[in-house]
Formats: sequence, C-alpha cells, structure tokens
Amino acid sequence: MAPAVPPALALRLRQAERIDEAMRAQHLYRRAGLTLSALADHLRLPEARVRLVIHEQLGFRHFNAFVNRYRLAEVASRLRNPADAHLPILSLALDAGFGSIGPFNRAFRESYGVTPTAFRRGMGPPNDERLAET
Repeated sequence: MAPAVPPALALRLRQAERIDEAMRAQHLYRRAGLTLSALADHLRLPEARVRLVIHEQLGFRHFNAFVNRYRLAEVASRLRNPADAHLPILSLALDAGFGSIGPFNRAFRESYGVTPTAFRRGMGPPNDERLAET
C-alpha cells in the first residue's frame, strides 16, 4: 500500500492544478506584463505560495520561465498552423502575451533550438516536443 500524501503536499498539488487551469483554460499568459502578483491575486492565493508551487510542484526556476512555456507553446502551434501562415510572427508573439520581439526570439530559440522563422518553415522539433521537456 502506498503511503498517504502529506496534507501540505496534497494542498500544493491542488494549487498547482488551479494555476495550470488558469493558464490553460483562461489563457492568463496572454496578458502582456502578467506578474506573479497579478496571478496570485487572480487565484486569491498568497504570492509566496504561488511562487513556491511554480518552483516546487511545477518545476520552473522562475515565474517568467513558467509563463513563457504557455506563450511559446501557443506561438509554436500557430506557426505550424496553415490558417495562421499569413500572420506575421510578431503578431503571433504579441497575441500570446510577449511584450516585444527580442525577448520572444530569445525564449523561442532557447526552447526550440531554431528561430521562429525556421520553425515555421518546418525546421526544429515537431509539435511541442521541446516544451514537454521543461
């Protein structure tokens, strides 16, 4: 029989699910300038708790890496979507919540190993393979 999960850990796991749900279903990551404080306010959780859950339960070093995971996944999906082929990469990045092209390009290259333009042309990993590793 597996040991029972300590109550504090069970609570943090439920909070991790709430955070992920807010990002995925409510697309909070699309808000340019989203801060840890704003996310905590939205969830009605203490900022320190949200930071702890993002780090310990979700496995991200810092808040920006966490938010960028969702933003990059959306842009990568849209770059491979023929219906969005006519849209400039900058528009896709801004729609996903990035504030400017520079940080977006750096984060994209770091996550996928290629530029967004090369990714759109079919280079780089298929689908969200690299993001699944984060």
